[in-house]
Amino acid sequence: MNTDTVKSVNIMNFVRQCEPRDAETDALLFETTKRQLELVNAMRLPNTFLLQYDALCDERFVRLFREQAGENTEIGLWYEIVEPLTSACGMPYESEQGWKWDWHIKPGFSMAYPPQARDRLIDEAMRKYKAVFGRYPAVVGSWLLDTRTACRLVDKYGVQCLCICRDQTNTDAYSLVGGYFNGAYYPSRNNIFTPAQTAKNGLDVPVLRLLGPSPIHNYDNKKFIAKETKDKNVIFWTLEPVWFAGASAGFETAMLDYFFGDETLNFAYAQIGQENSFGRSDIITPLRRQIETLKAKGDVRFETMSETAARFRRRFPVATPPTVTVGLNNWDTEDLQSVYYQCKNYVANLFRDGKRIFLRAFYLFDENVEEHYLYETCESFFALYENLPLVDTAVWAEDVRENIGLTLDDAGGAFSFERLSDTVVRITWNGKAVIFTETGIETQGVSVMTYDLMQKQAEIRAEGRTVQYQYKGTRYALETNGSVSLQGNVLTIRGTALSLTPKRATPESQ
Repeated sequence: MNTDTVKSVNIMNFVRQCEPRDAETDALLFETTKRQLELVNAMRLPNTFLLQYDALCDERFVRLFREQAGENTEIGLWYEIVEPLTSACGMPYESEQGWKWDWHIKPGFSMAYPPQARDRLIDEAMRKYKAVFGRYPAVVGSWLLDTRTACRLVDKYGVQCLCICRDQTNTDAYSLVGGYFNGAYYPSRNNIFTPAQTAKNGLDVPVLRLLGPSPIHNYDNKKFIAKETKDKNVIFWTLEPVWFAGASAGFETAMLDYFFGDETLNFAYAQIGQENSFGRSDIITPLRRQIETLKAKGDVRFETMSETAARFRRRFPVATPPTVTVGLNNWDTEDLQSVYYQCKNYVANLFRDGKRIFLRAFYLFDENVEEHYLYETCESFFALYENLPLVDTAVWAEDVRENIGLTLDDAGGAFSFERLSDTVVRITWNGKAVIFTETGIETQGVSVMTYDLMQKQAEIRAEGRTVQYQYKGTRYALETNGSVSLQGNVLTIRGTALSLTPKRATPESQ
């Protein structure tokens, strides 16, 4: 049994040339990027900078990277849509504020444009990059990247690595809900946000999740924050050094242990760094501290993003591997623990709030379910990327903490973690256990599960041993080895050593 875990960290900073929200910020962008480059040069570690189209058009930025980027620095493309790019393609830039860069989906991201226009936009961005650096980039990243563009980048331009934002709900102008929580996965050709189950329907280039999200707090932001932390107005539970959490040494230590501690499986990953739009804050000091902390761990490899993607492909050439992100020691005073298990078939989050143990999140992956904007244009200023919800407490139980999720135990205790194989882990407490496998979830000592569906957005029926779902036109199911009942909004599953197996619908049942 091979239990060695690949532990990779990417120092990735991305570069904008335009920042219209503050009249003086444009002047800071260049100096911030210069300081970031000086830091990684001094550290002599592999790192990645991703340049936006407007930065590629600015000779100051081009000269900076040509003259001062060392051999450890990889340069790629950051792909948000800006006015210079649309102008080069003969298209209008429909910013309500009249900006040349706009953080809203329309006009700032590719899914806001008709499919054929997306091709023209990415072709121009790649043309410009090659004109500047003499080759196409190995890495392309964006907070959101539509699937058609992702496929074009891989198939036409040979891009080796893609990266997108961590999960978030109603932040900025988009939500990403129920994705592969952290690390890397091979995406479906129908939906970049969904891991593929087969090589036929997948891209053979991994997608990396950005920002280093907290397994305890990231999913539902303020729902489980301690009182003293709420005063800090923390809404970004990531390693980003500009925010309170990412700049706090205690949080940083806990987070890096979540990603690279003893509780790992197959592939452990974090991205650190910051966009250059926050030059008014000290982002260099906390970033330097994060780097030093990771260096001290000894078993974590600093890599460029394309190096991480290449190592991932060598180690896991066939399919997305099962991985975990485990938070057993909470940073603040709340008595919380969280375990994420993710594989090519599903993602699930086992959570403990005091004595209550429950599945806080559980989503099925189906490579055949298309991205909402695969063929249609996103006409709004907001976009949604999601997978198929089995248990959802981010949207279906908004602003509710008590009695959410699929409850397994109301008198539980602290978790312990055990890796049983390269695909199986067991979480135990008080003589009970949850076992995660690639096909589903098994339990020991759990005979009753209850779930108040609250603000459910799917059609849900109980049929014998199975929970049947229909969500936005897709049918799927959760098979159990117990009896299932639905009284009002409360789902109950009873049996012995209950198991939960998510099932995709067959083509005949759709």
